[in-house]
Amino acid sequence: MKKMNIRNAAAALAALAALAGGCSDKSAPSMANRAPVEVRVAKPICKSVEFWDNYTARLDAVAFVEIRARVGGYLQKVCFKEGQKVAAGDLLFVIDPRPYEAALAAAKAQVGEVEARLALAKNNDSRAKELFAAKAISKETYETRSSELLSADAALLAAKARLRDAELNLEFTHINAPMSGMVSESFVDEGNLVAANSTLLTNIVKSDVIQAYFEISERDQLRYKKTGLFREIDPEKKTGPRVKITLLDDGTQREGKLTYFDNRMGKATSSLTMRADIDNSDGLLAPGMFAKISVLGERARKVLLVPEDIIGTDLVNRYVYTVGADGVVQYKEVKVGRLFGKYRVIEEGLSEGDRVVAVGLQRVMPGMKVSAKDMSFEAE
Repeated sequence: MKKMNIRNAAAALAALAALAGGCSDKSAPSMANRAPVEVRVAKPICKSVEFWDNYTARLDAVAFVEIRARVGGYLQKVCFKEGQKVAAGDLLFVIDPRPYEAALAAAKAQVGEVEARLALAKNNDSRAKELFAAKAISKETYETRSSELLSADAALLAAKARLRDAELNLEFTHINAPMSGMVSESFVDEGNLVAANSTLLTNIVKSDVIQAYFEISERDQLRYKKTGLFREIDPEKKTGPRVKITLLDDGTQREGKLTYFDNRMGKATSSLTMRADIDNSDGLLAPGMFAKISVLGERARKVLLVPEDIIGTDLVNRYVYTVGADGVVQYKEVKVGRLFGKYRVIEEGLSEGDRVVAVGLQRVMPGMKVSAKDMSFEAE
């Protein structure tokens, strides 16, 4: 009984050994004959691109002025319609001029009186010279007449100054627009008392040119110095590198020029304020809006582009897989630059002729031989 069991066990082991050997014989040729993994490869896109930097800008008017009265009195007339466009010199308000007309008349009379005294003082001084030369009067009397002439001269100057002041005050009762632009509402109604230099009457906004203010970081400031962007800005001539603004609400775009940058970094923000001038002759842009502003940070240059999603990341580097002429996969470390849509600039590590694995990345590893089919990237 025991011998039969031993024989049965031996037979079972032999059968298992034969089965294992058969399986081994069948799998060996299968592994050897397996076809290479198929992947699709493409050459990097080589094209010339411009490098634009995006910031958030606040739009402001090129000029804004608050209109206040320079003399006090009762507001007699409002000479404009709220919200209308006015030209420099247009009459806006009239303050009751009658008190100032009376003051002007009094100043003119005072000038006439002083001129009469001056004429008398000149005659007295002339006679005193003759009498003193003939020794008919004392030296003291002669000096008194000369002093009276000097005093009359000074009085005339003072009277003329008061006359000029009265003329200016009368002129200030008519308030004209200091610049062209759009006037707001009248903040004071006719008949109300206006205080000199304090009562706000209205304001004017000049917005045929809109100024876009934005801030750049310390890193961007250093980069712009190296690229020469600041040297192209001429605040006096209002010229500089071109910019584009895009309204946040509807995507409307406008072009303009950088015309100003501050002379120091902000203490609180460690950023530099810059300004661009945007044409607004159609009045579409309004002060107080926010927009995205794009600055041409670097002139166009040739770069290599590959899709961002085929660039791998390990613990140390960014990399791509390429396939050589022998069909073997290679690991290539790359230095990446800026992102353009779905494409990333490759600054170092690739050449125009490299065949980069674009499809089938999950099935390959360095050193593996593959079957590569060519395709092409499509740049945006």
